[in-house]
Amino acid sequence: MTSDDDNTFIQESIEMGAEHWEEEIDFLQARLSDKHGDIDDEDREACQEALQIARENLADALTHPTWD
Repeated sequence: MTSDDDNTFIQESIEMGAEHWEEEIDFLQARLSDKHGDIDDEDREACQEALQIARENLADALTHPTWD
């Protein structure tokens, strides 16, 4: 069961649009590939978690292009 907070987060993610999440994914993948300089273990873990969330948000944005 989703809470109101979960629904608000999903709605906001969808409203950001697929392009936003694609750019976020590109940035995080580059960061994890050390293209933006060295990354320590703590930052790597945070980027991996953020990448997973960004991929989920992209899927939501593609599945629900508008929120009714």
